Amino acid sequence: MKFVTTSAGDPRQYTAKLKAAGLTVFHVVPSLATALKAIAAGVDGLVVEGGEGGGFKNPLDVATMVLLPLVCSKVDVPVIAAGGICDGPSMAAAFALGAEGVQMGSRMVSAAESPVHGNWKQAILDAAETDTVFLNRYSRPGLRALRTARSTTLERQEHVGMDIFARAKELYFGGDMEAAIALAGQVVGRIDAIKPVATIITETVAGFHATIARMAAIEGAA
Repeated sequence: MKFVTTSAGDPRQYTAKLKAAGLTVFHVVPSLATALKAIAAGVDGLVVEGGEGGGFKNPLDVATMVLLPLVCSKVDVPVIAAGGICDGPSMAAAFALGAEGVQMGSRMVSAAESPVHGNWKQAILDAAETDTVFLNRYSRPGLRALRTARSTTLERQEHVGMDIFARAKELYFGGDMEAAIALAGQVVGRIDAIKPVATIITETVAGFHATIARMAAIEGAA
């Protein structure tokens, strides 16, 4: 299957062209309104991303626990959950809320094969669940990133421009954590080891099945 994910824009702009080229199109959505707009544009599925996730965000952020079941109750396309997911139990929670798959951003940024500098990966491991900042809370685009001296200062600004990414390569590959902003979600507080992608996936799936089995056993004993 040829697959593409679109986000941070109007899904009507490219969906028809992408589908005409034989691609399956999923659009990332931060709200019910944008989900319905994407469905109207003809997307094949949705990535429903809660506000706790890292990266570009809707300033009017909604947590995955609220957004995911809301969207799933209103649409009839496959839904992938994102935001706050890093392991089997959180994957099981997403499925319980209606998802059919999960996307793990911060978890994969910290993976052994991730091309970002080790300083960024170590910052994820060292971070608490409170160690992210939300930039442009009253402007656009909203951004969630790791807390550093620079991002903490930017957090208090009314508007942060995209020139903050001008030295992104120095962050991504040079390890200078103040050169740009390191995008990451609140789930960094639950990530405590750098692991190969294969291990992350294997452990996540195993943890998912173990969680489902545990819940089924509780139900059976009730």
